[in-house]
Amino acid sequence: MSRSKSNKVRHVTLRVTQDEREELTKRAAGRSLSDYIRGRVLSKQTRAPLQLLERETIRQLSKISDLIADYSPHVETHPTLKRREIIDFLGNVENELHTVRFSILRSGSDHGNC
Repeated sequence: MSRSKSNKVRHVTLRVTQDEREELTKRAAGRSLSDYIRGRVLSKQTRAPLQLLERETIRQLSKISDLIADYSPHVETHPTLKRREIIDFLGNVENELHTVRFSILRSGSDHGNC
C-alpha cells in the first residue's frame, strides 16, 4: 500500500536559537519536537509520551514477537513436531502480543495534548 503524493512526508526547516530550542524541548515534555510543534501549529491532539515502563514493555513484547517469528519456520520443517498445532499456537501468541503492544500505544493517545 503506497501513500498518495499528497500524504508524502515533507521536511520543514525551522531555525531557532539554542535558548529557544531548550524552551521547546522543555515544553515538549518528552515528546519529539516534531510532534510537539506539529500539535501546536496545526492544533492537533498528540499522544502523550510513553512512560519508561511502557517503552520497556513494548520493547520486550517486540523481542518476544521477533523470536516467535524466527522460530516458526523451524517448526514447519522439523519432522517430528506436531507442526500445525505449534504453528497455530505461535501465531495466536504473536497476535496477542501485537494486540497488547497496540493497546499500550493507543492508551497513550487518550490523554495526550499540547
